[in-house]
Amino acid sequence: MPLLDLGVAIAIGLRYFTIIYLTGLGGLFSERSGIVNIGLEGMMIIGTVMGAWGTIEWGPVAGLTIGALSGLTLGLLHALATVTFRVDHIVSGVVINVMAVGMGRFFAQTFFGQATQSDPSIPHFDKFDVPLLSSLPLGLGRAFEDMSPVVPLAFLLTIPVLFVLKKTRFGLRLRSAGENPDATRSVGVRVAPLRYAGVAISGALAGLAGAFLAIEVNELYHEGQTQGLGFIALAALILGNWKPVSLMLGSLLFGFAQAIPLRLSDAPVISLMPEQFIRMIPYVVTMIAIAGFVGRVQPPAAAGRAYEGAGGTL
Repeated sequence: MPLLDLGVAIAIGLRYFTIIYLTGLGGLFSERSGIVNIGLEGMMIIGTVMGAWGTIEWGPVAGLTIGALSGLTLGLLHALATVTFRVDHIVSGVVINVMAVGMGRFFAQTFFGQATQSDPSIPHFDKFDVPLLSSLPLGLGRAFEDMSPVVPLAFLLTIPVLFVLKKTRFGLRLRSAGENPDATRSVGVRVAPLRYAGVAISGALAGLAGAFLAIEVNELYHEGQTQGLGFIALAALILGNWKPVSLMLGSLLFGFAQAIPLRLSDAPVISLMPEQFIRMIPYVVTMIAIAGFVGRVQPPAAAGRAYEGAGGTL
């Protein structure tokens, strides 16, 4: 396999890392607050169509913003169901996913005149070459050429996320709401607003990831382009034990796994496999990783449990 192909495969892996990591960070905020969010896939779906439309109308910055706001809206709907009405978290997430498919088709028909895709080559950010790294020899520099500015921003987002969760009053209270809401309530802090905030952030990041997928990766909206990446992000979150840095490493693993069927299908050993099996590789990697670590992870203690307490102050 030429190293040139390896460099391009790394570049593809970094793009998919960005999608998985942003969505996984969304799941982290939601589940740290105590709300399980399997509706991330649906929030990504609505982010793809709304982000593509916003980009066509006003440019990529507006597209990413509209995609994030669209995901945030579905996040608030999930919070309304799970926090206010105490609907089962899994049931609500499934409804969000199913509803998003229908909404995506409706909005695509409304905005683009066809139900399944937009016009190709929607506007996107100017790409850039990473200094020094883009000059790596043997074709590896290709991994750092024509990079979207959103990719390094995703890596850098780890720093403020760690700061918010560990050093701010909001982050400490959010984690407390997911670990022991009774203790949180006992010191006069309302649990419901914290959980609403966690799920809202979750939806915004998932919508942003979906918009990035449509705008920067595929450069168009087409139906079904998320291909289960929201669920893979959940797997990365579990593999990362609900911690930002570990989540980043898991997202890198799953991101590079996505590049195998897209660019490395001609590599030694891989090329001997049937095409159908090659396309299964990202999902097989996900299953193996989760199966190997599922007994060693420790989710937030109160995640998935309804809490009926009320009152208190922010």
